[in-house]
Amino acid sequence: MSAGEGFRLADAVADVYGDLRLEPVLRRLLRHTARLTGAAAGSVSLIDAAAGRYTKAAEYGAFCRLGDTFPLDEGATGRAFGRRRPVVIPEYGQLRAGHLDGADPKRRGPAAAVPIWWRGEVIAVCVTFAPRTGTFGAQAVDDLETLTQTAAAAIVRGGRFGRSLASVLRRAGTVVTEAGEVRPVAPEVARVAAGLVADAGERLRVGIVYRPDGVRVMMRDETGGSAWAAAPPTITGGEVTVERVRGWGVVLRADIPYASPAPFTAREAEVLELMRQGLTYREIASRLGRSPKTVEKHVGAIMRKTGASNRTAAVVTAMDNGWLGDSPHTAFG
Repeated sequence: MSAGEGFRLADAVADVYGDLRLEPVLRRLLRHTARLTGAAAGSVSLIDAAAGRYTKAAEYGAFCRLGDTFPLDEGATGRAFGRRRPVVIPEYGQLRAGHLDGADPKRRGPAAAVPIWWRGEVIAVCVTFAPRTGTFGAQAVDDLETLTQTAAAAIVRGGRFGRSLASVLRRAGTVVTEAGEVRPVAPEVARVAAGLVADAGERLRVGIVYRPDGVRVMMRDETGGSAWAAAPPTITGGEVTVERVRGWGVVLRADIPYASPAPFTAREAEVLELMRQGLTYREIASRLGRSPKTVEKHVGAIMRKTGASNRTAAVVTAMDNGWLGDSPHTAFG
């Protein structure tokens, strides 16, 4: 089948939205970009504009340093983000700070990088390598932009659910099993669990139990030499126990809440919810019966507490941490 033959945008969009967890969304998007263009490989990177970086979140057909984080001025992603429009790179290998392996033949072919927008900001960039036609014409780039942009809401919604904790820990080479209804977790939960794994020995087994109010992570270090025994870790809002079990090694049990307590006042929480709905300062003021100046002060406090540089980033941070009332992290708990 030639590039684009038999491709139906409506079918592709329905498939992308069929599972609103972030990883399936990105995998499906890449599968359809390959069908659309006949491309040999592709990747999607998630943008953190406030931090000036992006992370390779999904890929196919190439080893493009999946999971690594880069400055926003690097690679095809950096070029598309900087120009705020789709870009075509005639020969990827000539790009400064590209991330394909030096021996990869796709470096000698073209690449197209397409920004994905949400509420006026670039939230991701999809890069497609080496189409079968050998070039990216204007129509191919337009079709790519149409397809990738339809996934914007799915990426935002999928990002709210976070990554699978098991997938994060398995990247470290550990053996992981799960029990209960598997639930995506907030980024902070994943960071805490990954830190516990990093402190362990080489022979580590991990069990994850999803409970109503949080996740229980059980780790067994068969070498008995982990740092847990010498200095048991602590978790904000959670509990950790460590014991030596004869014949088993060191066993750690960590109960981690799905979300940390929200840092906002009641009024700030109201303002944040209306920000999530996309209301302007004046609309929020009208809804709450307050002046726009008062609303601006509340928004300023929200920005400081989330560490965000703009309203969209503040809302996304609150979602990631389960601080919004209908956030999946708190709803699951």
